[in-house]
Amino acid sequence: MTAPQPFTVEVPQRVLDGIREKVRAYEWPRTPSIAPDEDPWTYGTDPAWLRELCRYWTEQFDWRAAEAELNRFPQFTAQVDGQSIHFLHVRASAPGAPTVVLTHGWPGSVYEFYGVIERLTRPENHGGNAAHGVNVVVPSLPGYGFSGAPDRPIGPRRVAQLWDRLLREVLGYETYIAQGGDWGAMVSGWLAFEHSTSNRGGCRALHLNMLGLQPAGGPQTDEEKAWQQRMRTLMAAESGYMHEQSTKPVSLSYAMADSPVGAAAWILEKFNTWADTTAEGQVDHIENVFSRDQLLTNVMMYLVTGSFGTATWLYRGAAGEDSRRMPDGARVSVPTAVANFPGEFMPWPPRSLVERGYNVVRWSDMDRGGHFAAFEEPEVFANDLLEFARQVRD
Repeated sequence: MTAPQPFTVEVPQRVLDGIREKVRAYEWPRTPSIAPDEDPWTYGTDPAWLRELCRYWTEQFDWRAAEAELNRFPQFTAQVDGQSIHFLHVRASAPGAPTVVLTHGWPGSVYEFYGVIERLTRPENHGGNAAHGVNVVVPSLPGYGFSGAPDRPIGPRRVAQLWDRLLREVLGYETYIAQGGDWGAMVSGWLAFEHSTSNRGGCRALHLNMLGLQPAGGPQTDEEKAWQQRMRTLMAAESGYMHEQSTKPVSLSYAMADSPVGAAAWILEKFNTWADTTAEGQVDHIENVFSRDQLLTNVMMYLVTGSFGTATWLYRGAAGEDSRRMPDGARVSVPTAVANFPGEFMPWPPRSLVERGYNVVRWSDMDRGGHFAAFEEPEVFANDLLEFARQVRD
């Protein structure tokens, strides 16, 4: 365990030049023709859109501006159980605030939370009350971004152990609220299950925008079984990436290590599919939700760190841990909030199933937003999390 060391994002120019040249030199593969009434993303990432994005990438995208944005908040690295962890740490403007740890997933990064950090730590700058702010810690998952890679794949249960030690032993927070979606939901679920205040740990409450750690027993009612069947159909269509990353992640990394365009296509197909890309009065499109600069900044978080391959290890590590379901008869006892965003590609099960595994004290059905909730709807996300923090504090 080491004390936090200040960290600044400073990517060498030769790395940026190398990425740009590879994008410019990319030899485009043949792709199927798209019928006029067909979704251009039917076979994967829209070829025409990706070509235009790559033109923008090489001619207009400014990594140094993105780098300045990434350095806007204090960030650090620390050794936790021999693992190098990169994290943002921003204290609330008011003293005595509770602490929230925000955990991202794949194919995201800590950048997903940049739109909510100030809203959470300084709500008075956004029409709220300074007394309602929270301290925020945003770690990069092991193998992602500026965190070091583990020696071999680890899963979310092990990551939860690292987070608990980071928060309590490195940063000195006796208790904290865990928040997450995607892998962040799994990590946060294990924090609440194994590292809660009731288990002599530090997690005092849990806020989820996706169900990660599953209750034991499975669906029981007709409504729950219908949800399960819907999930099976969805996963049959959408889980090819997961199967590859859970079984042979290194084989995938050989191709992506030398292809910025390939890595971007693999990542951005998920941003299009998983986000709530509809907008009233507009054609469904990824840029209804994310700007090109936002999308490329997140992609570059994988490329400038060479972490596309090591990020996929978490899938293999999770398979080895068998960490997706609670033990029989077990339940998360800390207060739990559900933020149900309608565009979430892995929809929440009926409340009856969730409550068998979690102490649900708040359930919020949102009007808009999808899988990347904090990135897509920062105001809605931050307001719900602050309300929950007040609820469990009061």
